[in-house]
Amino acid sequence: MQGIFTISLDFELHWGVFDKRDRQAREACYKNTLRIVPQMLELFAKYDVHVTWATVGSLFAGNQQEWETFAPSIEPDFEQEHYSAYKWVRQHGMPAQYRWAHFAPEEVAMILEYPGQELATHTFSHYYCLEQQREKMAFDADLKAVVKAAKKFNSSMRSLVFPRNQFNPDYLKVCYDNGIKTVRSNPSGWFWSPVTDGGAGLLRRAFRTADAYIQVGGVRTSYPLNDIKVIPGEPLQLPASRFLRPWTPKSELANKMRLRRSCQEIRIAAQRKEVYHLWWHPENFGDYPEQNLKSLEVLLKEYKRCKEKYGMTSWNMGEYDTYLCGKKEDKAVKQPAMILQ
Repeated sequence: MQGIFTISLDFELHWGVFDKRDRQAREACYKNTLRIVPQMLELFAKYDVHVTWATVGSLFAGNQQEWETFAPSIEPDFEQEHYSAYKWVRQHGMPAQYRWAHFAPEEVAMILEYPGQELATHTFSHYYCLEQQREKMAFDADLKAVVKAAKKFNSSMRSLVFPRNQFNPDYLKVCYDNGIKTVRSNPSGWFWSPVTDGGAGLLRRAFRTADAYIQVGGVRTSYPLNDIKVIPGEPLQLPASRFLRPWTPKSELANKMRLRRSCQEIRIAAQRKEVYHLWWHPENFGDYPEQNLKSLEVLLKEYKRCKEKYGMTSWNMGEYDTYLCGKKEDKAVKQPAMILQ
């Protein structure tokens, strides 16, 4: 069995930082992000790379009025009120001049037009799954709102990425009961373990940064396919391997080191016939879009070389469920392409 290259993207625009950043200050970033979505899709098609777009469900709406028809019947009651997207909306509103910050139905529809691209969920409201909140049914209501919104595109939600990587095993059954078959779990290494907002101290952040450029301890980024366990009544857990840090004008050497490390990890995964799972936010490309697209193509070219030399293939998150959990009689038709050694 060959190595597998997977990309998952956390597509969120302002929903990902409504509690931290000023939306007007992010206008150029968000507009650039929307502009390069089709360019990213073309690159993925060019190199035949399958990608999961874990999209905040609120982006499915075209305006605030439609968003209100999708919104869940039960809101989370966070102890820290600023974590609630709904309270933020009631305070700030989403007038038409800020559409670029909150809605992206055209880009969502475009994702579904490309082969190998999976539309998935990043929850409806960028829901924080490790923060203290008092409404027990709120997460279930959030996912039901996603399912409702996805009907606009005749799409089902099979995969989920927890916002801010707040992976919470207590929510796995709720995910499964709402049709979620795969979730992204956190990379190995203590410095990537799930924490609450603000829970990543200085040392943890320093290790995360260093890990992007050099080997930190004995942490491995790729893993065998059979490490993914099938647990009845729960989604598959697909560990992330590497966060793709964006291009920065501060240091060209750092940019080269980061890309060299990721290319090396892709090669190692291909040689070992293991899974390599890369992730980032499309918004990470928004400040320097052209430079980041060039960096992305470097990685996709490395994947192409590994595909040609080692037989590496590419799956989106949903394709793991198809292969590992699909009915045996359906696998010959439905499973992603595999080369048996």
